[in-house]
Amino acid sequence: MKLESYMLMIVLLSALMVPMSIGTYLAYGSSDDDDDDANDSENQVCYHSGFEAGQSGSYNQTQQSDCGNSETHYAHAYYQGFIQGCISSGEGNYFACENKTPGPP
Repeated sequence: MKLESYMLMIVLLSALMVPMSIGTYLAYGSSDDDDDDANDSENQVCYHSGFEAGQSGSYNQTQQSDCGNSETHYAHAYYQGFIQGCISSGEGNYFACENKTPGPP
């Protein structure tokens, strides 16, 4: 009888814990990806410029410089866009595409 009582308690407590853990997951699992940041659009412009250059296979150092330096992260957005565009166009893997650039800013 005691064993049955323990098993019943374990089942009941487990049934209570599942909804609580799901609620915690939902509360802490969501994030604000900072879509309202004023600089986000400039960052996306640089990324998309790099992506298009990567698809055509020609890295544009001037365009990267126009996007800024590594402190503003826009130049890095151009670099990452180029790498992603190059890979998506079938030009090769990360290392083949990275060799077409002067390196990360």
